[in-house]
Amino acid sequence: MDALVVAGIVFVCLFGGAIAGMAASRKLKEQHLSKETQEAVKLAVGMVAAMASLILGLMTASVKGNFDTTNRDVQQYATYLITLDLSLRHYGPDADPARAALRGYTEHALDETWPADTTKTLVNSEVSEQTLSHVGQMVRALEPKTPDQVELKAEAIDRYKSLAALRWVLIEESAVQVPPIFTVVLIVWLTFIFMSFGLFSPVNSVSVSIFLLCALSLGGAIFLILEMSTPFDGIIIIPSDAMLKALQHMVK
Repeated sequence: MDALVVAGIVFVCLFGGAIAGMAASRKLKEQHLSKETQEAVKLAVGMVAAMASLILGLMTASVKGNFDTTNRDVQQYATYLITLDLSLRHYGPDADPARAALRGYTEHALDETWPADTTKTLVNSEVSEQTLSHVGQMVRALEPKTPDQVELKAEAIDRYKSLAALRWVLIEESAVQVPPIFTVVLIVWLTFIFMSFGLFSPVNSVSVSIFLLCALSLGGAIFLILEMSTPFDGIIIIPSDAMLKALQHMVK
């Protein structure tokens, strides 16, 4: 589900829960709102709030860690592209077709992963896989004539293997998402907490405004978590700077 839609659901549930609590407090009898009752509710809600904070913290740490790891892997991927191109460049004119194929793959990867239309982002495709595989075939087909070329071919093959392996790592990292059950449970817990807050809060503009701002804040937090869980899709994405630099290096 779209992160913005989920954030909207979070806001409605939390703010609606607080308002429902306020409405319920006006219909309850006096003994249900006694100080003793308030203390008991605070203890119970405190435990739920602690668990909700823990889950929220774990979700944030998990998606932030995956986002940072993916960003580093993209930079490493660009480095492998540059070093493979350098090996082929030093090999000589015989490797020019392989270099051209590698440059074509890089352009295609950029167009797929960072398209102008962000709704058509594609990290993995058969065309991309076949294009990179063709690069590997061309590298392996090189026929070195000097000891230096033998060493450069071996170096290029090693770089290609690293590139192909890291590509699949990036594909797997792009598919890691927050389990929906975590989000659902968190929304239920937060809604319950806000209902308890509204139950013992005075009904005035200040209380309503505070609950509104708090609901917006938590909705924004959930939005950030869900956005960062998809590093190549949405508003918050891995920048393409490293790949663009790699392509610029190839065309020099």
